[in-house]
Amino acid sequence: MSSKTYLSVLAIAFLPPPCSIAQGIGVSQVLTSGASAYRSKGTSAAVNAWLENSFLGRDSDLVSRTVSSLKDVEAAFGAFVGLDVVATSRIGSRVVRNYVVLLYERGPLFAYFDTYRASEKTTVTGFLFNTKPDAIFPSRLL
Repeated sequence: MSSKTYLSVLAIAFLPPPCSIAQGIGVSQVLTSGASAYRSKGTSAAVNAWLENSFLGRDSDLVSRTVSSLKDVEAAFGAFVGLDVVATSRIGSRVVRNYVVLLYERGPLFAYFDTYRASEKTTVTGFLFNTKPDAIFPSRLL
């Protein structure tokens, strides 16, 4: 697949609508742990950190596809260098959606992570990646 085709087609959607990654108003440890793991240990470690304690992490096919897709992004954009949280939207008392930009050496990947907070644990319940910001962010953020 050519990188041009890949960039226009990349969109990975996993499960339910709204549920992100924030405790209170701040960004949860799940999101920051994944970004830290991505920088220091690579793609697989990031996906495992993001999906720790999540029912999504039990789907080995989903994990493999996600790792593979992120490696394709790295092939096009270079190494992962950081993550910017653009906005956080609360959806009820336990559900949050974080809109983020994954930063690579030569370009951005736009994403949202949905999380659910139960007791003292926050878990990822859904996420979506795309190279086009309008496929991820609501119009108010563009």
